[in-house]
This record gives sequence, structure tokens and C-alpha cells, in this order.
Amino acid sequence: MKFKLFLFGLIVCSYGLKAQNMVSTSSLHPEVDTLNANKKNLAIRYPDLRQFGVEINHYADSDFDAKLKDIDFASGNIRTERINAFFNTPALKWNDNSLSASIYYTHTAIDLKDIYNEFPNQELMPLTVTKNTFDLALNYSRKTTIWNHPIIYSLVARGITDGIDNFRRFNINGSFNIPLKNTENSSFSVGLLVLIDPSAPIPVEPIINYYHQFLPSGIELIVDLPNGINLKKKVVKNAWFKIGSNQRSYSTFYDRFNSFLDGKVSYNTIELKSGLAFEYLFADNVMLTIEGGWNSYLSSKLFRDGEDYHNASLTSENKGVEYVNVGLSLISF
Repeated sequence: MKFKLFLFGLIVCSYGLKAQNMVSTSSLHPEVDTLNANKKNLAIRYPDLRQFGVEINHYADSDFDAKLKDIDFASGNIRTERINAFFNTPALKWNDNSLSASIYYTHTAIDLKDIYNEFPNQELMPLTVTKNTFDLALNYSRKTTIWNHPIIYSLVARGITDGIDNFRRFNINGSFNIPLKNTENSSFSVGLLVLIDPSAPIPVEPIINYYHQFLPSGIELIVDLPNGINLKKKVVKNAWFKIGSNQRSYSTFYDRFNSFLDGKVSYNTIELKSGLAFEYLFADNVMLTIEGGWNSYLSSKLFRDGEDYHNASLTSENKGVEYVNVGLSLISF
């Protein structure tokens, strides 16, 4: 129990530091990992390095209490369902440079019900809506040395849209990563990530990437902050159990015209999934993942155009709920 709380605490310390669906690939370069890990092994270890993936997310109903500019506004129940997909292009490499692109897609279904409003002239109404969000990212990395020590620089430019005719948000992040240890069974690197993103709680966050395989048990400790912390164990050939905590952030865009929200708004959540997962590799390069546990809502805010994380119009406290995920991903190495 103490170890589980320790994992949870480490994640919470860096919870709010990622934008929607952002993969902090600066901490996931093969150059900073173990000496004997090939690309396929790295993709098995880190799901974000796989070429393609699709996942269905089911959540239980969550009660919420919303505030409008720090004043009690409404309460009720929210149910969320998601389908997530991503595609990473092969990297174009020259000298010590690397260029690639990533595409993320999220289909979100939200059902608001059992609403209780504090003010009759500013009512939050029951709502059933589905939204599609596309996130396009261009990733550039360069490996170099400073004082005879390797260092990796990365720059990611991202555009987020809910259609094909316009972008609703542009984000940029830059980072550097310094490998400190690289042995047969362990690796350790640290870095810093700078975010230009209105939905991020702070503009700068640390990157910590630590991997260790305990012998002879074969248990793997995978620390990849701010993404997550996991323990992984191969149980039979091509099958693994994993336990840990992993965070993701999401944005959904709406157009609302009423007494308290007038114009374009975005609903942003930062969520922490803590639970158990089973992974099975079949057909040589297809990974089946079944996962379940507890989903905590670390932040839930509604922004109008021009607002950021610290002055959002509407904030909500959502209670944690059970979740189940089923996914398929492609390891094409």
C-alpha cells in the first residue's frame, strides 16, 4: 500500500503539466535507454512509441460540483465515453537530426444529467453531445554533446482542431534531455520541458526517465514522468501484466451562446488512471491491451477564448470513477 501511494504521489506532483494527448517523446529516445534494447523492445515498453494504436475507454458515472468564477454554480452527474487513436510516422533522420509527425484522434461522448442549478437565471442544462478532436504534431529532435556529454533537444509544434477547416489551438513545447546512466539493465535521464499552452497549469516541468529490470525476477520498473510510473512483468511468452498510474489530458471544443458562456469554449480535463493492465503480443507485431482501475479527475475546467488555466470561467470537481480500456496497437519494427 505504501508503494502504491508513493507512485500516486509522484504522478500528482507533475500531474498538470501535459497538454491534451501530448506525448513527451523527449524522454523516450532510444539513445537514452538501455544498451541492449532494440526498437521493438522499446515500443513494447513504451506504448507511445508504437506506430499506431486505437483504444476504447468506458467510464462509470461521475458526480460533479461546478463553480462559475469561484461561486457555486451547479452540480450533477457526468458520463464520458472515449475512442482514442494515434499514428506516428516513421522518422526522417539525417546526421544527428530526426523529424517525424504524429496524429491523434479522440471521439468523446458526454452525457450531463441530474443537474441542480444554484441560480435560475444561469442554468446548466442536461446535455448529450459527441465531439471529434484532431491533434496534429510535428516533432523535431537533435542529439549533440556538451562538454563531452550527450544531450537531446526536441521541439514539438502542435495544432488542435475539431474539424478540417480551422484550428482551435496552437501549442509549442521544447525540451532537452540528458542521459546520466546507461547499462544493460538500467537507464536514467533527466531533462526539462517548456510548454507554450494556455491549458497547462505551469509553463515548465521536469522530465524524469528511469528504467530498471530486477534480476532474476524480471520485474521492470518504468518511470516516465510526467507520463506515468509502472511495474511490468512478463508472465508467459509474449504476455505481460502491468500495474501503475498514468496521466492523460483531453480537450473538447464547443460553441455556446447563453447568459454565462458566449462564444467558443473548450472543456479540458487532466486525468490519472491507476490500475492493472494485461498485454498480449500476437501476429508478431500487434499488441492487445486490456486495462481497468480507477480514474481520478485532477483538473476539470471550461475555457472561453483568451482564458488560460488560471482564469478559466468554469471549474468543476469531478469524483473519481472506475474505468475499463480495451486497445490494439501496432509495433511495426
